[in-house]
Amino acid sequence: MGLSDKAIWEVQWHPGGGGRFRRLVLTRRGLRRVLVGLGLLGILALGIVGALPLGLKGFFTSFTVDAARRENRTLKARQDALRERSLALAGRVYVQLQRGRRLAWAVGLPEGAWRAPCPAPPVVGAPGDATAAWLSRQGARLGDLGDALAGAGAGSLRCPLASMPTGPPINESHAVAVALYGWRLSPFTGKTEAHYGTTLAAPEGEPVLAAGAGRVLFAGVVRERATNDWTRMGNVVVIDHGGEVVTVFGHLRDIAVKRGQSVARGDRIGTVGQTGWTRVPALYYELRWPTGGGSRPIDPGLVTLSLPVEDLDARLVDPSAGLPADYPALQRLPSGGAARPMRRRPVRNDPGRSGRAPR
Repeated sequence: MGLSDKAIWEVQWHPGGGGRFRRLVLTRRGLRRVLVGLGLLGILALGIVGALPLGLKGFFTSFTVDAARRENRTLKARQDALRERSLALAGRVYVQLQRGRRLAWAVGLPEGAWRAPCPAPPVVGAPGDATAAWLSRQGARLGDLGDALAGAGAGSLRCPLASMPTGPPINESHAVAVALYGWRLSPFTGKTEAHYGTTLAAPEGEPVLAAGAGRVLFAGVVRERATNDWTRMGNVVVIDHGGEVVTVFGHLRDIAVKRGQSVARGDRIGTVGQTGWTRVPALYYELRWPTGGGSRPIDPGLVTLSLPVEDLDARLVDPSAGLPADYPALQRLPSGGAARPMRRRPVRNDPGRSGRAPR
């Protein structure tokens, strides 16, 4: 045996029962082989660990990465919630700005306060910076409009502020607009005809309210031999708010006021009915305003803020929407005596007797 093969360690094991003993001899050559094997095994282990997606470094940093991911998810959820709230706020600002423009027109502010159109609010999916910019511009405009309205002088008002018919003629949550101001297809004649007010379908018996303070000009049903627009409205209440501002309520079932009576905004003047020319219980609401050299019907939504307006920008330019001037005249209302309300169900008049628009 050469020098390299001489044993440098020898381990012997003798069983206590007298059996065959065993021994382990480690030579220099064997030691080198063991060291080389251990080295190769270490290199292989390092290679395997380095090749894994989560090596030792990944293992020790995985907790930090998971925490960062959870924080990112939380921040994204907050960002989405803020974006939704911003869009909802933009929608409310838009509604209030449009109402403010109507009110500015009604109280007689200069055109600069209400003429410029309001851009539509951002929609879902719009960048956050675009929504913020829109809110900044239109929020500032709303603030300026509020300041202008607060400083409006009494001399610019068409009628006293308490008398201006800005209030709802009926509970908004109990009514649906079925015919807006403008041209419409008549359900009675099948023709396109002028509609000088807004028709609101509502449950029969629903209270009808004065939209502003005033004096009752007429209460009852206009009875004439010839079929006309007034009789088609059934039971009617007309309120004079002063300054040639007049509101007309038609199709009432019951009337709770009488001629000459003073009313305040929100007072009950009657109930929704089905009198006159209407197929369902409804309220016909008309607003007459001093424009075009006289008191004529305009879109009531310009002043009564609870009502919808189909095209606000066009209505502000032309409140009467170019409708013909053959609306029923107030002079045709009986000027004396008590007007007796209609107590029966609607009379089905023959639409063919007249080309005028039923209410």
